[in-house]
Amino acid sequence: MNVDLVIFDCDGTLTDSLDAIWQGVNRAMAAQGLSRRFSPKEVAAIVGLSLEQAFAQLLPGTPGTVSQALGQRYREQFRRMIGEGMPESPLFPGVVDTLTRLHEAGMVLGIATGKSMAGLERTLQNHNLKHYFTFFQTADSAPSKPHPAMITRILAESGLAASRTLMVGDTDFDMLMGHGAGVATCAVTYGCHDRPRLTMARPDFFIDRMPELPPLLGI
Repeated sequence: MNVDLVIFDCDGTLTDSLDAIWQGVNRAMAAQGLSRRFSPKEVAAIVGLSLEQAFAQLLPGTPGTVSQALGQRYREQFRRMIGEGMPESPLFPGVVDTLTRLHEAGMVLGIATGKSMAGLERTLQNHNLKHYFTFFQTADSAPSKPHPAMITRILAESGLAASRTLMVGDTDFDMLMGHGAGVATCAVTYGCHDRPRLTMARPDFFIDRMPELPPLLGI
């Protein structure tokens, strides 16, 4: 596959962050005075969406004002979790080696994530990854996945062609976003959405481990 630009999701693709997100969601619910608690599997289904969209999906029929308030509670609770000494979510095996190989091969790398920019910068700094990436789109700057805007904005900023771009992610939101932007898609099967759900979104490629990506790209 001839690719100039590879765009990665973050949570569930680069970092194994489901446990932290799950804790944040349930702490936000408690802080908002709501008794409902969600399982890791339920939270995995919404990872990748913006916070407001995520809570709207977890609580169908909930007024938008409640989803917005829960998003704010989540941000507050996540900051508290960090202050309480929560460790940074670990990278999945092979991430650093893969990014190094792609970067040294001259590929342009970007990130499209439902995280905030502050959260993304913290993750990249803690794992010393920021120097690999040139373009960033987050929930602060673009509509929630699966809207294609994160990718189309990276394409506009980079001047690179959609036909030579690959979106790599672990959710069907990533795959649908990629399709909407007219780029090729690669689903990783080790993240938040299982292979049957990913298959429904019709990715162009699957990988079961991050180190499988460079050979897919001829590197």
